[in-house]
Parts: sequence; structure tokens; C-alpha cells
Amino acid sequence: MAFSSLEDRYLNNLAEQQFPTMEPVQLAAATGETMTDAVLQVPEIKSYDPTTREQISAFLQSGLEGVGVDRVRARKISQSLIGGPSSGAPLSLGIADIVPFLGTVLQTEEAVRLGQDAAQLAQQGEYAGAALSATGAAVGMIPGAVGTVQTVKKVAPMIKGSADAIAPPSPAMQAGSLNVSAFMPRESIVPVKVGEREIKIPATQAAVLSKAIKNLTPAEQSKFKANTAKTFVEYLSVLPSKQEFAAAAIGGQAKRGWYEGSTQAIVNVFGPDAPRFAALLSATSPQTSVESNLFNALQVWKNWTAAGRPTDEASIIRVMGHSVQGNKGEDSVLDAWKNNTVAALTSEDPSALILSGPKVDSFMKNLQGNVNEVTNDAWMAAFALVDQKMFSGSLTKTDAGKGPGYLAMNARVRETANYLTKLTGETWTPAEVQETIWSWAKTLYETAGSAGETRSAVQLIRDSAITDELIASTPDFRTLFYDARFQPILEQAGYGEQLAKLRAATAGADGSPGNQKSRASSKAGTLDSEAQRKLNERNAKRLDKLRKQREEASAQKAAVQSPSGGNE
Repeated sequence: MAFSSLEDRYLNNLAEQQFPTMEPVQLAAATGETMTDAVLQVPEIKSYDPTTREQISAFLQSGLEGVGVDRVRARKISQSLIGGPSSGAPLSLGIADIVPFLGTVLQTEEAVRLGQDAAQLAQQGEYAGAALSATGAAVGMIPGAVGTVQTVKKVAPMIKGSADAIAPPSPAMQAGSLNVSAFMPRESIVPVKVGEREIKIPATQAAVLSKAIKNLTPAEQSKFKANTAKTFVEYLSVLPSKQEFAAAAIGGQAKRGWYEGSTQAIVNVFGPDAPRFAALLSATSPQTSVESNLFNALQVWKNWTAAGRPTDEASIIRVMGHSVQGNKGEDSVLDAWKNNTVAALTSEDPSALILSGPKVDSFMKNLQGNVNEVTNDAWMAAFALVDQKMFSGSLTKTDAGKGPGYLAMNARVRETANYLTKLTGETWTPAEVQETIWSWAKTLYETAGSAGETRSAVQLIRDSAITDELIASTPDFRTLFYDARFQPILEQAGYGEQLAKLRAATAGADGSPGNQKSRASSKAGTLDSEAQRKLNERNAKRLDKLRKQREEASAQKAAVQSPSGGNE
């Protein structure tokens, strides 16, 4: 049997997983009966099982993502088609509930139009594969879409017992030209207590929200309304599991203590000015490397101090133009740095400052010693294979702009910290989870893309090529203070004595990447290595997929450019 490229992708996904076998459901029909007249005898419907339903949905989501559908939208479409946990009701009907019948009764025109692949797979008892083919038809990617929808519309009332189970179309759930929600059950709305308020959301999302909000601060919980709560749950559903987060954190634990050490180094060098310098360091962090970030911040601090610490915006921008890397003066200063830098250098109380942008504000708080904050940046987005725009938000007087996506990542990271604490017997903070995942993902992705390296990220994990030494060499502010590129700047700014004391205090402990404190010998290091490897292979697979997406995007961009550099 020949398969299209899309069908191959579905079946390859199927082959990669050990999908549980579902037993067939018997359907008896009298001779000459049509689908609408058939008498169903359904002793048990295995596909109602939520785990089975979720696994089939995950396969479809992977296929949709593979053809360029945004991950959140792919999740919505796949769960609506399959009848998954976010589709509206505990027993919501989807294609996963129909495919057991394909091999026993659908010998009608509609059955043919479902596609031969789906029918043959169902006859062989391969209900998961049949679901994938049938679902592909429903989203218009495999021939037979109309037949699929017609068949499901006929079978749905028979299974549910009444045509009243069919909900009206919802414009929000479109797949190509098909309105796939036309045969989905209506949502059941229930209240969930969030802080002192009650928020009404779909029943299938209520349990997830109730559990997840425990990992959010009261201030973060106060941001929820019905629409943001639903979006929060949807974002949370596309993030990797806490087990995958934990495996990456353990893989990167050679860098555990990044924030703790950096915070202490800033305090030791800058003393009472430490909160202000941490704010400046955060303000100049967007769109740059750790090394460039520190260089720019130190230069601005030195020159701003030498200029008498001016507080007017024009003077501060002028100092920045003379200080940051680049040869264009003030034009070398990124717009993303300006307002926050002015705020950092003029705030009366930088420890109470709110910077614009949730990532920048969280980074500042981490560097000021707040270990419950989570810095969700481009590398955290890369690790989870989500669009970084998911972390965007708008500044208010009391909030840096944490939107539902940012809060979802916060909740998952804090959930992982609690999970690792129970698992290892030692306390993990959210900041430690984020810093170790950040270090692991960055090291793995860059190693796989380094010159001369032919192995994928998955292969590097299988070869145990990402060592503690590689992880530890990831730069942080603490160790960079000793770097020959930055030490002279600190000394010129008048911090030579403080730097010498810092070096003496950390000698033999964490004064260099090779000597910094590592907890690799902790209980976390005694976890089942095979389980950790498998989880990290899944993490690595996302990074490989990200690289492929970026390469394809670059190739497409190059393909539409003319030799002169313009667009055709």
C-alpha cells in the first residue's frame, strides 16, 4: 500500500511510539441496512480512554506542526478532532471514537470516501493508524474529507444516543475549508476559585487550572479573567512535561547556582549599588549574548559614574552611545535598552523597580536574589519549541506584562522545582530549574551546530557527549568578572579592591568555570540514567526540529531574493 508523504509522516510518528493496542468494538447490522439504520451493539468503547485519546491527539498535533501549523493552534485542532481533554466535555466525541467501526461496518459510500488506508488499517485492528488517516482526511490533507465528516455526523448521534449532542459550528475551530467543530458536543462551563475570585471556564480545563494556579504567585493569579485562564491552560498543554523539564535541569546541573553566584558577585563588588547595577544589567540584556551584555553594562556604569551620574534621559542615552559595542554612537544603542536603562539609573529605589517586559523584569529580580522568579527568554522558548512571542506582554504600573504564555511557563518551571525537590530530597528553586535548563539547552544546541560536528542533538545525547565540563563552560556573570576582557573595566571604575576580595573569597570554589560549585554528585545524579536519557532525547528532538525549521526558513528567504538582493 502506497502512502503520501504526509501519511508517511503520520505513520513514522506512530512507529516511533509504542501505541497501546485497542480491542475492536463489535457493530452488528442487518443485511441491507444503511449506516443510519444500523443497530449498534457496543459492549465497550476503548477509545473513550483519555490516555488513548490524548496519544492519538499528540500524533495529529505533530503532523500539523510538521506542515507549518502553529503549535497552540495545532493542539486545538487535534484535540477538537480527536475529542481530547481540551475539546469541551469529558466524553466529547471525536474521530478516535469512530475508527473502531471502520473495519466492521463502514462498507458504504462514506466508508470508501474515508480513504482506503483508514479502512484497511481498521480492519487489521490498527485503530491508532486508522485515526491518523481519518483525521488527516478531516483536515483536508488526505482525500476523503467530506466522507469523514458525513460519516462522523451519522455515527455520532448513534453513539451518544441523541442528535442533540451535536453542537453548532464554531468559527474558532476551522481546519482548512472544513468546520470540524460542527459535530462536537457543547462545552460545560464550571467555576474555579482563583484567589478570592471565581472564574468560569470549560469543565475540561477546570482541573488543570485548579492545579496549575498553585504554582503562581497571588499577583500572577490576579491577572486571570475567563479568557486569559483558558489561554493559560492551552499554553500549558503545549509545554513539555515536568519530567522533561526535570531531566534537562538534571542534565544541566553542573551550572546550578548560576544566579546565586552572580547575585553574590554583584553584591560583593557593587555593595549598596548592587540592585541598581542588576537593573542595568537586565535592562541591557535583550538581543545580546551574556558576554556582550556584561561588557555593555560595565562600560555604561563606568562612564555614567564618571559623568557624575546624570539623571536626564538625553545624558544617559549619550553615555550609552559612548559605551556600548558598535561604532555608530547612539545608533548602536538598541531601542529595547533605552527606557529600561533610564529607569534603572534614575529610580530612587531600584529594588522596587518594575522594568518593561516580563523577561527583563524577571531577570532583574533573579539577579537581585529573588529565586521564585522565572526568566523566560529565547532559550527557554527554544527548549520548549514554542514561539518566543508566547512570553510577550505589556507593562503596567504594577506589572511587567506577564501574559498567559509567560505565566504558563512560570507554572511549569515551579511545578518542576517542587517535583525535583521531592524526587531528590534537596530543595530546588524555580531559578535553579530555569538556569540549568537554559545552560543544558544552549550547550546542546550550540554543540550540535558547531563547526565539524555532524551529529544531531539527539545523537549527542545518545553518545553522552554533553558533559559537565561543557555545561560548566557556559558563561555567567560570576566567572566573567575574572575574565581579562572585563576585569580592567571594573578596575578603571574603581572596583579593583572589591574584585580582589571577591577573588579571594571564591578561590578554589568557583573562581573559574572548571572550579565552580557543582552539585552533580547530589542525589539528583543518582536518578535512573536510562529514564533521564530517554526524556532528554525527547528534549533534544525538539531542538533538532527547531534547527530544521530555522534552516528551512533561511532557505525560503534566500529563494525569494534576487541576485541584486531585492525581493522578486
